[in-house]
Amino acid sequence: MKPNFFRTLVFLFGLSSPFAAIATPTDPLIGTWKVVDERTGSYLSDIVIRRNSKTEQYSAVIVKMYPLGKEAIPTLCTLCSGTLKNQPIIGMEVLTGLKMLSPNEEFGLGIWVNPYDGYKYNLNARLSKTGKMLNINTKNPSNNTFRNMTWIRL
Repeated sequence: MKPNFFRTLVFLFGLSSPFAAIATPTDPLIGTWKVVDERTGSYLSDIVIRRNSKTEQYSAVIVKMYPLGKEAIPTLCTLCSGTLKNQPIIGMEVLTGLKMLSPNEEFGLGIWVNPYDGYKYNLNARLSKTGKMLNINTKNPSNNTFRNMTWIRL
């Protein structure tokens, strides 16, 4: 009876150990990211990425905006269309439908709404080896413009 007691005690200690949290696999995208414009190197926004456990798709909302140059920080998406037109940018869901294409590395099939120009872009992403940077490639299907961004984990 004593060996079972000690096994149970060791098992419970292992579950409560801080090392158990490190050993648990985590989702590489969930969390807060800083969006950096590749053309200017300036910060565009901070976003929070989450994943729907039923659909396995990622989405993101804006939690902070940064000014572009000397322009004021936009508060409403005046250039957006449809239900997003004139909606507050903070709290706006700007990324939808992103899926993991290869484990913890490549992601795609997402739609990105750029609150600065109102366009919707098809989004593909590649996570860096360290997991601290996400390289984003977007394409606007209506006018074939491309845009690159880097997202940095906060």
